[in-house]
Amino acid sequence: MDYTGCRLFRIAAPGKSVDFLFPVYYYAQKHGSAMILEVKEILQVLDRFIGHYPIYFYLVDSRNTIAWFNQYMGQNLPEMRLGQPLECFKGFSPCPEPCAECLPAEKKFTHAKVEKNLLKARVGPAGTERYIEFFNLPILQPDGQVEGVLRLGIDVTEDEKLQEALRETEKLFKAIVDTSADAVIFLDNEDRILSWNKGAEEIFGYSAGEIIGKSIQMLVPKEVLDFGELDYLHEVLSAKGMVKKFETRRLHKNGRTVYVDISCSRVYDENGNLIGTSEILKDIEDRKHLEFELLRTIHELSKLNQLNEIIHRVYDEQDILRIILIAITAGEGLRFNRSFIIWVDKKEQMLTGHLAIGPANPEEAKRIWGELHLNRGFLKDIVQAYKIDLEGADRGVNEIVQRVRVPLRRRDHILIHALHQKQAVQVKDRQILGSKFPALTFDIDDTNLFDILASDTMVIAPVYSKKEPLGVIIADNSISRREISIEDVESLKLFANQASSAIENARLYHALEERISDLQNAYRQLAENQEKLVRAEKLAAIGEMSAKIAHEIRNPLVSIGGFARLIEKKIAEPEKTRKYAEIIKDQVDNLENILNNILSAANPPKPQKRAVAINHVIEQVVEMLGTALQQRNIEFSAELQETSLPIFGDERLLHQAFLNVFKNAIEALDGRLEGAMIRVTTRPCPEYVEVQISDNGPGIETGLISKIFQAFFTTKSRGTGLGLAVVQQIVESHSGRIEVKSQPNEGTTFYIRLPFATEAAAETVEK
Repeated sequence: MDYTGCRLFRIAAPGKSVDFLFPVYYYAQKHGSAMILEVKEILQVLDRFIGHYPIYFYLVDSRNTIAWFNQYMGQNLPEMRLGQPLECFKGFSPCPEPCAECLPAEKKFTHAKVEKNLLKARVGPAGTERYIEFFNLPILQPDGQVEGVLRLGIDVTEDEKLQEALRETEKLFKAIVDTSADAVIFLDNEDRILSWNKGAEEIFGYSAGEIIGKSIQMLVPKEVLDFGELDYLHEVLSAKGMVKKFETRRLHKNGRTVYVDISCSRVYDENGNLIGTSEILKDIEDRKHLEFELLRTIHELSKLNQLNEIIHRVYDEQDILRIILIAITAGEGLRFNRSFIIWVDKKEQMLTGHLAIGPANPEEAKRIWGELHLNRGFLKDIVQAYKIDLEGADRGVNEIVQRVRVPLRRRDHILIHALHQKQAVQVKDRQILGSKFPALTFDIDDTNLFDILASDTMVIAPVYSKKEPLGVIIADNSISRREISIEDVESLKLFANQASSAIENARLYHALEERISDLQNAYRQLAENQEKLVRAEKLAAIGEMSAKIAHEIRNPLVSIGGFARLIEKKIAEPEKTRKYAEIIKDQVDNLENILNNILSAANPPKPQKRAVAINHVIEQVVEMLGTALQQRNIEFSAELQETSLPIFGDERLLHQAFLNVFKNAIEALDGRLEGAMIRVTTRPCPEYVEVQISDNGPGIETGLISKIFQAFFTTKSRGTGLGLAVVQQIVESHSGRIEVKSQPNEGTTFYIRLPFATEAAAETVEK
């Protein structure tokens, strides 16, 4: 027998080993069935040694019938019979249903090459489903014709089940990746994209065909690349092997920015070699939008809080409006270009342009915004520092706003509608946004609001108190042309509400302030009246007694005074007698003045008014006191206005009042040995004549100034304390006022202000 082409195999069996020739390509000189018989003999010998091995081993002849099978196959497939036609050329027969590639029963094998296939069949007594991998080894004649096939099958069920589970897992993983809303991509070691799922396509806009093989850098914004983000991620991956929830920005195919959350990890093969990086990119655009919205809300609330702090400490309505306008246009505020306040004029029943802020043109805007940028700070710092310049930067817009005048009766006008409906209105390209508005007009006289403001897009927000509408605020972006968003409109409404609240508080504050002032005045008047009543009661009692005393002593005083004057005139010698007579006369004059003060205080005389030249009265008093001034070495100076300075009053009472003030000044200088000085000045004021009488005496203590006009109050060891009380009484009876200013050791000045006489009375004085 020729064994050329056979291969020697050694098969190990329990306790022994057997070498046998395995004919992979069996060539023999014999032909036909003789060759099959020879192979069959060899297989039968071999079957004695390995027949019970778990190997499916059988021989098919050229007629496609089973010529031989081993013991193991016979035990597990009892339906197999020698000579049985083999309907399934891949393996077993009979099959539940033929495969498409099965040969017809009458067709012989023509495959002259080794083949391998996998069969899934039920084998064994229990009919267990198993996976068997078959090798088809053709038996060839010398001319290459297939004489038969030797088939060797190995049970690979466990391996195949693992492979099937792995394939199912891979299919599941692929399905998860493909259907994931997140972008799942795989990068090689050069950061080239090797895999790209549908989630990535949805997030970034690129199809797999467009981006696979491209660098990941095409998804990274330039500024992020320049910042070195990819290098940073590589460093973290090298150090930790993964990156978790790294928030950053990437680029969409259309160029817009996409906010993503990246988690990535290094991928290694079974030998531990780095083969790339797996990345999962989650689209966090919605979350970022919410974060930005939250930040915007916090920022808006911060602005409102700052504005609230500022305007609720201000009680001047004009200042509140100024602050609101600045806050609306400041970069730290609402960032509108211009803002106008149109205010209700109750007297004229008009809605009238009141105040505005903003640049008149782009050049001015650039300059102003540049200055503000250099000096930027908190909103409260800006509104406190910036002043609306009606003659400079804000002159143009204030000239514009003055042209806005709309009668309050025009309910069809957009401004009046917003005012009375307490409703903010957004206008874009001369059209009111929203469908709930009636037909409204923008006309103002022979023009319209758009042409006056030179703006087609704006927001109108009402300002109102609980009682009444106050006005409207108009804001626009006529310079920058920045689109006005819904957020801008809502913020302006909030600012307008703040203005409404602040103005109402300011008005309530002023009303309360006026009420408090009225109450204080009433209380002061009550206290003064009570004081006057007490004083009047005292003076009434004193007056009754004083009148009796005065009546009894006036006649003797007149006699004493008269005879003293006669002595002074008639007796030339000796000098001592003259001196004594002068003393008697002076003391009698003093006593008469005291009596006059007592009588005036007890029973104030009603002034007999006529035109009086105030300078003439003062000159008479000074002349009367000339001797007293000389005796005390007091320097006296007078600066009397050259004009007559006419007043309407009682000359006798005014004489008494000025006499008392001068005597008070002379007495204040009694303790001064040298440098004593009294000065009197008269000057005209718009509605009154002012007389100033000053001395450089010891002055009056601050705590005593409020008491010096009280009756019977005195700090001197002598005197009645009625002199200044009578002065005040006389001045007030002439509708005048008396004030005093004094500092200890710096002297005292009395200011007596008396109203001018009428023109007719003044002419009488001149004549």
